[in-house]
Amino acid sequence: MPFTTIAWAESQDAAAAWVKVAGVPDTSVSVSGDDIYCPSLTELIVYGAACEQTVASQARFTSPSMLEFGFEEYVSSLASGLTFAALPQVTDKRQSPVSLTEQEAIQAELYNNPGSAAYSYHFASLSDTAITPVTGAAIRTVRCTAAAALSAGTWASSSLTFPVSLRAGNYQCVGARCNSTNGVVFRLLFQGSPWRPGGVVVNDEADQGTDWQRQGGLGIWGEFDSRTTPQIEVLGITDSAQEVFLDLIYLG
Repeated sequence: MPFTTIAWAESQDAAAAWVKVAGVPDTSVSVSGDDIYCPSLTELIVYGAACEQTVASQARFTSPSMLEFGFEEYVSSLASGLTFAALPQVTDKRQSPVSLTEQEAIQAELYNNPGSAAYSYHFASLSDTAITPVTGAAIRTVRCTAAAALSAGTWASSSLTFPVSLRAGNYQCVGARCNSTNGVVFRLLFQGSPWRPGGVVVNDEADQGTDWQRQGGLGIWGEFDSRTTPQIEVLGITDSAQEVFLDLIYLG
């Protein structure tokens, strides 16, 4: 039950019309302009969008298979501005995913009227099936830090620094939180896995964040051993220090 996270970001003035948003360059999936091509994980389980909202704004996702169903997938709750709120406006489709088709082009579209060019962000997480939360396991949370130098419209990567050495052995990651002043979306990279599972960034320690992004709510994100800890990628603007919490199950 793996999942991976993809994103779109662009600075533009939609001028009260529907416009397409550029796919964020990505080495884990194929991206061409506004198109991100659906990988073998074809179930849309989570999505969200953030944009300037001086006037009424809308956002949606579209693909050939969505249109065959009859209409696009609209984002019903939008984040205002460049980042998500303390309680992020994210749509949870873990138990009723939108089925896509492998290799089809997925696009993100925006309708707003900021008066001048402004950044907007869309993100989506894809899985191979509906999510089964992890329950009944001993989950511990570890704190670490990252130093991703954020630049608008690109994924910025960093290693994770742990304050103490992890107990030797193997681990499953079953949740994560990333605090970053101007971050929007983050994802983790596990050695040997092609997928990059992630979620929304919270901007302050006092923010509630997304509860079901933690403690097994999104299933297993990935596995690693104490010598090859995951890396992180963050999408956002003008930040160079992140605080990261990983929810871990020790496998021995």
